[in-house]
Amino acid sequence: MTKTGILGGSFDPVHLGHTGVALAALEELGLDRVEFIPTFIQPFKQERKAADAADRLEMLERAIMTYDRFSINTAELERGKVSYTYETIKAVRESRPDEKIFFIMGSDSIMTVETWFRGAELMKLCDIVCGLRETVDRGEVERKAEFLSRKYGVKVHLLEKPMLPISSTMIRNLIDEERPISGLVDPAVEQYIYRKKLYAPDDLEGEITVID
Repeated sequence: MTKTGILGGSFDPVHLGHTGVALAALEELGLDRVEFIPTFIQPFKQERKAADAADRLEMLERAIMTYDRFSINTAELERGKVSYTYETIKAVRESRPDEKIFFIMGSDSIMTVETWFRGAELMKLCDIVCGLRETVDRGEVERKAEFLSRKYGVKVHLLEKPMLPISSTMIRNLIDEERPISGLVDPAVEQYIYRKKLYAPDDLEGEITVID
């Protein structure tokens, strides 16, 4: 049975933390591939500055181009509405019933997954893979994982390799402050961001309008 990891997010922008946790999942769990699924609109992130879908997709393509076991699934972009993880994972399961799905998330997400749209049903469709940053209390996450396993029957895998201390918010803020982002994103992504002047201060906005 093919083992497929799913990593969803706004990828606004995609950074080395995203590709790093995907690589850790591949290596530690023996996955065959990881699919990155960029959201059209995230239900919890509708009130902030963002790059548009075309730019986020282009950055993601640039970030994974050298990884032969990474791919992009554009289902949520094509759906063109608020993205709910349950709907996406359900569609993947229905279209590929012979695959085992591993949904990759961070420790902040595992603490709240019960509250997501149809979260209990989501946990019946896939295994959960959780990446942790070094600053996170692993014991607390382990207790949450055990609770979810008992209550919902979901198998939770905690990755051993820590996630890089990088966030998309950090990168957007650095750009807004005109500070360097080298070493936080793939060089091809960095080049694209600066060429298009994404996330720049208002007086430096480039070819793509930054929306609120």
